[in-house]
Amino acid sequence: MAATLEEYRDILIADTFVDLPRLKLRAQHGVPEEIRAEVWKYLLNVSKLDKSEEVSITKKMEENYWDMAQTSQNDIEVLGAVKAVLRHFPPQWEAALDAKSRKMIERVAVCFLSHNTFAQCSPTVAYLIPPIITCTQEESDAYYCFQGLMIRIITLMPETDLNLRVGRFVMLFKTIYPEVNAALEDEEVEVNEWAVSWLRFLLCRELQVENSQRLWDSYFAADSEDLQAQQEREDGLLLHPYVCLAILEHLQGTIIELSERSEMLATLHHLPAMDMDQIITQAQSIRDEVKTRNLL
Repeated sequence: MAATLEEYRDILIADTFVDLPRLKLRAQHGVPEEIRAEVWKYLLNVSKLDKSEEVSITKKMEENYWDMAQTSQNDIEVLGAVKAVLRHFPPQWEAALDAKSRKMIERVAVCFLSHNTFAQCSPTVAYLIPPIITCTQEESDAYYCFQGLMIRIITLMPETDLNLRVGRFVMLFKTIYPEVNAALEDEEVEVNEWAVSWLRFLLCRELQVENSQRLWDSYFAADSEDLQAQQEREDGLLLHPYVCLAILEHLQGTIIELSERSEMLATLHHLPAMDMDQIITQAQSIRDEVKTRNLL
């Protein structure tokens, strides 16, 4: 059951130390929009749990960001690459982002790419920064949250493993939902036309804005510093393939009834609003079924 705004504030206004396990337990069931930015900063290890030096640390981090942002604007190569990638956003984000937000996304992306040698310019910045920017209007917070997210993605879901992850997903999809697969194959809809994006960009191209952010509440809350334990549980970001399967289960009646390839792709590329609590619960059930049946 989702916690109330007052319950979250009770955790966050602690005088000396924020109770992270308690905060994570609440956040797995969704975070109120009014306080999501502050909660995400704790879940992504941006804000320190010890509040004794909160003000001075926050000020120093903000100053560091703006120093980095200023110097990174001189990186003409990165700036040009980012501008090219950010030329178009998915429709739902086009509607949600004003000119100020788009400029913030550009600066955050350029700063991140200029100061993190492990990162490469890719469509990731166009799809994964908007959910953070629309959550918090503090640009320095957005930068550190995006950095925290990317470190987790690179650790848990590296780009080098994408083909393996797609292959595992396709195998599960064809095993669990053969009728949906048959309907897509009848209209010559290739799995790679939609599944790669679903897995690579955490469904940010396809989901509605509110659904993306609700999904991230659960992902961030369930991620663990114990990487081995999280890999065994397949929780947090590692639940994502099962979320994709749960969405297919939700859509299977619609997809099977469609008779045109274009309609199927439109459905898979532009997902309807969904109850993400139900989707996440179903994803956990699918994960458990896969383990019980030893499908992987």
